[in-house]
Amino acid sequence: MNQQHYNGRITAAITARQAFNGINNVQAWWAQNLEGSSQNINDTFITRFGETFGEMKVTEMVPYKKIVWHVVDCYLDLLKNKKEWNGTNIVFDIEEKNGSTEISMTHLGLLPALECYEDCTKGWDFFIKESLLQFLTKDAGQPGTGIRATIANGGRLYRGTLFSKNSPAPDLASRYLYVDVKETRVEHVVSAYSVNYFNPDTFDAATLKGDYFMLIEDKPLYDGVKLLDDLMATVE
Repeated sequence: MNQQHYNGRITAAITARQAFNGINNVQAWWAQNLEGSSQNINDTFITRFGETFGEMKVTEMVPYKKIVWHVVDCYLDLLKNKKEWNGTNIVFDIEEKNGSTEISMTHLGLLPALECYEDCTKGWDFFIKESLLQFLTKDAGQPGTGIRATIANGGRLYRGTLFSKNSPAPDLASRYLYVDVKETRVEHVVSAYSVNYFNPDTFDAATLKGDYFMLIEDKPLYDGVKLLDDLMATVE
């Protein structure tokens, strides 16, 4: 298998049966907004992240060993070629040995020449190496409703989630900032119209200048740096 295709691997102290069943529970680790079913061969399902969606068909399923999803259709909102995943295959190989199980996920067709490659690699790394692994080992997956994205000032990088202004704002318990996004480079926010504290009770996406807003948890990542002040440098 050509190693240029995206590949992510995890190992967990679980059985192959648990790994197989966990992967098939797509809403628990990848996309909260899911339509259809992913449980049996020939099932079709759609994952939605705001305006972005992917329609998959289960084309191969070997219990406790292998799962293949074929991308029938997609709309990747932030890309120039919004159909870039069409015709690709997402392959899970499962192998149990010595009391643990290895999961190898290969996205066949997600190659370095594609516009999506760098950002999709970061996204898959999160959903496979963090969210799926945590779901399988701690029952604590982190499925998404928006698009995972980054924003930076100087050498300081922050991660958050992009939402279309047409999407409902999530109800969040922690303190967050919202960025009224002016320009993106795929899944990286380059500039903003404004940055403010997020209040789910008063937030009105209709008042935004941009088509997207980004939510970032307001927590210190760099000593002596206040997140709001740092992100104000991206405002144009």
